Amino acid sequence: MAVGKEENQGDLRPHLLRYGEIGTKSSSIRKHFEDILIDNIERTFLSRGKEVVTEKKGLGRIFAYTQNENSYLFSRIFGIVSFSPVKELSSDLEKIKSEGKKFAKEVSGTFAVRARRIGEHEYTSQDVEDEVGREILNENPDLQVDLDEPENEFHIEIRHSDAYVFTEIEEGPGGLPLSSQGKVAAYIEDRYDFLATWIMMKRGARPYAFAKDKKWAEKLEKWDPNIKLIEVQSFEEILSMDIPEDAKALVMGERLGDYSRKEHDMMTIRPLIGFTEERIEKFFETIEGLESKDYSE
Repeated sequence: MAVGKEENQGDLRPHLLRYGEIGTKSSSIRKHFEDILIDNIERTFLSRGKEVVTEKKGLGRIFAYTQNENSYLFSRIFGIVSFSPVKELSSDLEKIKSEGKKFAKEVSGTFAVRARRIGEHEYTSQDVEDEVGREILNENPDLQVDLDEPENEFHIEIRHSDAYVFTEIEEGPGGLPLSSQGKVAAYIEDRYDFLATWIMMKRGARPYAFAKDKKWAEKLEKWDPNIKLIEVQSFEEILSMDIPEDAKALVMGERLGDYSRKEHDMMTIRPLIGFTEERIEKFFETIEGLESKDYSE
């Protein structure tokens, strides 16, 4: 661990956050999206009364310091593809090998070492994998190497003078940061409307939720703690309301089989229009899996 880093952060632990689609943008847009993502991270933790400190560290990586028990919140933040609790070290190979020895004492069965490196070093990524793997086997000869489907993985990410080791990779929702694509209005009457809105949120649109069914609308608060909920009795009520001017479109969960020709004078988006029930259920399985990480509820 870098000298003084852990002490400076108190009991906060570093977590490596990975994004995907953001990294395909031009440098100026990527920086803008990173700033939005960091703001969303801080808003999410603040809404739960949890502490977080964020830090950028190169293309495709953001680090966030928080208590380990709060890390499930990263799985609720659009734009984060995956995240890992990490230990920070110097890039000295002997120190990395020492962490490999600790790993060897904690696991059984098969393992693989995965290393990636940015910067100038006296070793290659392959050198790191070979030497750390050898150290692990020396420490625990009962282990076996399996590079294809290992039961355990020891990851090493080296960035210039720093190194980060980790063994867990947790899934995030991916997509684009909330608000990076503006705002939409969403009519929430049932689970399909919830899903349609969630999909648009994953594409970076922050919703105003016009809720006939508060249960499904309030479920969106897990994904946007600052969402604005507006109660309505029917879709027809929306027709007489002033929808905020910054809403680019109205989102509804109608599918081809239940299309009712409900229309508004603003553009209407129906993300589920071509989805099969099987694909819809897979979306719900993904959402439920991400939500299940919240052990505080």
